[in-house]
Amino acid sequence: MLFSEPVFFVFFAVYFALHFLIPPRWRLWLVIGGSTVFYAWWRPIYVELPYALTLVAWAGTIWLDRANEPATRRLRLGVTLALVFLPLLAVKYAYFLTNDVFGLRGIIDTDQFRWPLPLGISFITFTLSAYVIDVYRRRYRLERSLPMLFGYVLFFPHLIAGPILRPYELMPQLRQMRRALDARFMAGIAIFTLGLVKKLIFADSIALVVDQVYSGPAGASGWDYLIAIYGFSVQIYCDFSGYTDMAIGIAYLLRIRLPTNFLRPYAATSIVDFWRRWHITLSHWLRDYLYIPLGGNRGGRLYQFRNILITMVLGGLWHGANWTFLIWGFLHGLALGVTHLLRRPMKALGISIPAWLGLVITFHFVTFAWIYFRAKDIGRAHEIIGGLVHGSWLEPMAALQQNAFVVVLMLIFFALHRFDRHAWLRIAARRAHPALLVPAIGLCWILAITLSQGSSAKFIYFDF
Repeated sequence: MLFSEPVFFVFFAVYFALHFLIPPRWRLWLVIGGSTVFYAWWRPIYVELPYALTLVAWAGTIWLDRANEPATRRLRLGVTLALVFLPLLAVKYAYFLTNDVFGLRGIIDTDQFRWPLPLGISFITFTLSAYVIDVYRRRYRLERSLPMLFGYVLFFPHLIAGPILRPYELMPQLRQMRRALDARFMAGIAIFTLGLVKKLIFADSIALVVDQVYSGPAGASGWDYLIAIYGFSVQIYCDFSGYTDMAIGIAYLLRIRLPTNFLRPYAATSIVDFWRRWHITLSHWLRDYLYIPLGGNRGGRLYQFRNILITMVLGGLWHGANWTFLIWGFLHGLALGVTHLLRRPMKALGISIPAWLGLVITFHFVTFAWIYFRAKDIGRAHEIIGGLVHGSWLEPMAALQQNAFVVVLMLIFFALHRFDRHAWLRIAARRAHPALLVPAIGLCWILAITLSQGSSAKFIYFDF
């Protein structure tokens, strides 16, 4: 069930009505029941997965909490995390490891390891592992209420594609349900509308051109490749941040605050700055549960470089079992590591990069790395890169006319990107007169529905 398709609005209308009608003490059960329907709509057979993983985490943390000896606690933590991660590792990486890494095709039937990827399994696994590790570190108290843990994992706005929540970010809110009528409805609707516009008007429209070029059409010009490369940078941001906006907006209507996941990442002036703005909850997860346990910046700059590289390569593989994701993660790890290595010497020499130049360099590095993220394999990624060299650069006006709508959308996006902040929307929703705000939101919905013709493409991060 997509946030941007008609069936979701029917589902949410029923859910929202029940949210108002039932007593607050019953709302946790509404979260569990409604989220189960939401998840099962995709494929009912997999609805048992989030329940099973939550049961493992619940029992594992109770078992872990009973141990006092550090060695015993570490052992029980390892066993619990292994059980939580096992389904993800099996369904997402078994084929990649047997076929691509170990080259066992011909020795065994590696196709038997091609399993459908359960929806949201990566996000569910990371959400639960954050809870387990925080209980182990005694940064969050053991949750003995199994329904509360189900609510934390299943809460449908974040269930499929994040944000990746820490236990302190959601469970206290589920425990202290507030009056439904006190919700800031216009702020929630405005934020949801922003996500809807990003998804239906920008991401889905630009995807038509991007998909055509990345699928390998004959006769694509250099201009076509260039538009597709820049276009994917816009598409993936509008697609993923659009989902997050809709999730945050829906949660607002239910009086739940979800954390910010994007903060104008293409305004970043360095690659370090970019990762403070892009998929923020994943960046924090990787930092707190992988980079710091590896040693962080302890032991000197070379050790820090190593730890950054390992973290980003594993972060790349989290996105998918493909060499392209490994390369994407390696490129970002290399850029982050080099930036940290050079920061101190450059400061000592009084060398600084102008903000505008840093922005241009960062955006183009990120855009180049997206080629590996989007391409189906390394060969196709290199064909896209080669298309910039070997493709024809004649007749630019013909290419612009053919892709005029997409180019205009991209120009509008870059012109407005610096204004993409929920804080400003919340202020507008609070201060603007309804006679102005309601028609503006209505116009956005009309444009989104008209351009999408009542249908929406799957969100990119549903595959992860």
